[in-house]
Amino acid sequence: MRSAARGDARRSAALAVGRLCYFRLAYLTMSEAEAYLVEAVQRGDEAAWREVIGRYEGRLLSFARRMLAQRSEAEDLVQETFLGLLRSLSRYDRRRSLETYLFAILRHKLSDHFRRQPPGQRQSLETLELDEGAEAWLSTETPSGHMADQERIAAQRAALVECLRQYVEQCRQQRRFQELIVIEMLMVLGMRNKEVAADMGLTETAVAGIKFRTLERWRQLTQASAAARDWQEADLAATSTVARIWREEGVSCLKRSTLGRYLLGALDDDWAAYVEFHVEVAGCDRCLANLDDLRSEDAGSDADRERLRERCFASSVGFLKADAGS
Repeated sequence: MRSAARGDARRSAALAVGRLCYFRLAYLTMSEAEAYLVEAVQRGDEAAWREVIGRYEGRLLSFARRMLAQRSEAEDLVQETFLGLLRSLSRYDRRRSLETYLFAILRHKLSDHFRRQPPGQRQSLETLELDEGAEAWLSTETPSGHMADQERIAAQRAALVECLRQYVEQCRQQRRFQELIVIEMLMVLGMRNKEVAADMGLTETAVAGIKFRTLERWRQLTQASAAARDWQEADLAATSTVARIWREEGVSCLKRSTLGRYLLGALDDDWAAYVEFHVEVAGCDRCLANLDDLRSEDAGSDADRERLRERCFASSVGFLKADAGS
């Protein structure tokens, strides 16, 4: 009994420290908060590690449950994802969002899981687009020459992603939602000009004009960066490298606060229509997972969430201490 009481007291104290960590993070932007957490975890800070698990566990579980029939299997892969993060944290590129990195690891865990299934029981991987970059980050073998090439490619990719994110933010701030929907139809759904025009009630000439203006904006945004290139119409095709990076990096993914306002019906009509397209029509898996997680929070499944968080923490804390001491 005394041992159990001491264990409860330690957990309560850890949660209190975690809440203090959370309140500190509340005053930071998302990128600043992620940098703070990553640095604290690298120092072996258990409260920061609890905060990372608490912040991302729900959305990762929601994503895994969309792919797996059994909740237990989904929880196993979420646990493995957090272990994968700790093991590869020294190679984590901080120019990339932590959520994006975690989802990339989870996708590879899911892929490995499906490949281990007996013939005839394997689920389709068609909807599970894998991020090749994550596989390199998780690798333990990085010869110097290969590493230099990877660093150069990573820098170019980061610059491209930053420019694309600026473009998306400009579209949203200037309420160019129609333009953004057209671009997602092309790059995410792989639709042709004629199909986009029919769906949007536009002429094909209007769609071509949107593509031309978008490429010109990308030229302006990237001209002074490592992402500078001779932008072509082919870059807007779903099979292009740019489109793949757009999808992998979640360039047009919505902030969690925006998704929360969408659930509450607190967005104006134009914003709500765009969110509905991005989530329901374009089928953004990350935003769907975040929405599922937000709904589950409202449903009050606190006991299950806390159980999984404790399990993830208990299975990984040893790696946290080992990495900090190395």
